[in-house]
Amino acid sequence: MRTARRIQVVVGGSAVLAAWTAAALLTRVPVLVVALPVVGALWLLVLLDSGYLLVREWAHRRRRRASRPQRTAWAPAPAVRRPIDYPNVVPRPAGDSAVDHQGRFRATGIRLAVLPALAVVFLTVQTVFLDHNSHLGLGFVLAECLLLVSMVWTVWTEQEPSRPWVTSRVRAELFRREMFLVLAGVGPYLGRTDEEAGRIRDARLSLLAGAGPAELDGFARLADRDTDGSESHWQDEVWRRPGEAGTDTADRMSTYLDHRIRRQGLFFELAAEKCGRTESVLGRVAKGAVLAAVAIALSYAALLVSGPEGDEPTVAASVIALLAAGLPPVCNTVLAVQNLLAAQRLAASYRETRQELLGHENTLRKLLVGPVGPEVAVSFRALAVRVESTLTEEVRRWRIIVAKPEFDAGL
Repeated sequence: MRTARRIQVVVGGSAVLAAWTAAALLTRVPVLVVALPVVGALWLLVLLDSGYLLVREWAHRRRRRASRPQRTAWAPAPAVRRPIDYPNVVPRPAGDSAVDHQGRFRATGIRLAVLPALAVVFLTVQTVFLDHNSHLGLGFVLAECLLLVSMVWTVWTEQEPSRPWVTSRVRAELFRREMFLVLAGVGPYLGRTDEEAGRIRDARLSLLAGAGPAELDGFARLADRDTDGSESHWQDEVWRRPGEAGTDTADRMSTYLDHRIRRQGLFFELAAEKCGRTESVLGRVAKGAVLAAVAIALSYAALLVSGPEGDEPTVAASVIALLAAGLPPVCNTVLAVQNLLAAQRLAASYRETRQELLGHENTLRKLLVGPVGPEVAVSFRALAVRVESTLTEEVRRWRIIVAKPEFDAGL
């Protein structure tokens, strides 16, 4: 439904721009002519937001189709139970989607990265192609002012723009982690009966649902804090307690292997591939824009040197002047988008986490080979804490990479 609305917005905005253009050309009414570039600038603002989100959804569907063989290979065997089939394990509650917050954050950031280049293009068109006293020239100046005001207003008003995305993803990851803490019986659920584990789970999920950024930071710690301020790490507590193997310990180990370790490993594998492709495309675009800017600058310099003084510039010379003014801001736009997406740094973090999960996967497979006794049960719980520590550390690195106190914008 959101996709349909975005398509309607883009189509509707395009129809308004086309109708306004036709009316300005046919009637030559000064107000319509002056407002035409302003309407075009508004259309560009709408197109940058809705167009990016539409392309993003299309790219997501394309990646889903391309990754179908990998996801099919991950699919657990029918005999492996799902996490929610065990006592006290409840699914993550429905709520806002981190993916939606990510889309809105990146759409705004990309718009701010593009606006300076558009403002330069509007100003150059007015300077090079139009009469300074014309109605259309005045309209381009007003459109440039609109773009710059929109950029400055967004930067000033969008403080901590990544907070909704960061908070949503951190909360979702902690909800998911709670499921597997209950499944493995570690952390606050170590040594608890089913009734005690249910009460602790309800209290922790209620606290997590209303937690803010500061509370989420404390919740993410893999330790219990006592009233005197001391901490007992979950990993240490596993080894202090005697091992007890339940009748379904082997099933829990198999579930944890497929639904926690292997599934998260697949996510990081696909995410690293996506980030790698994104960085490669942006890198090629940036290099191409730099080379084109150098070539156009040299061509423009040659025209200035060889052209006779006093002659009116040709159309070709005006186009070269427009490109010479517009390409450097385009290079800056690409670099700003690279910094916003941070694909290279995210890919490195995802690959590192994926490699650690492969080691945990091999360890758990060895535990599943032999009979499940008290020692194996303790080793499984210790491994579960290490896996959750790996995934918690990945979220911490991700947060450092994507969190922004404000949007970057430059002229």
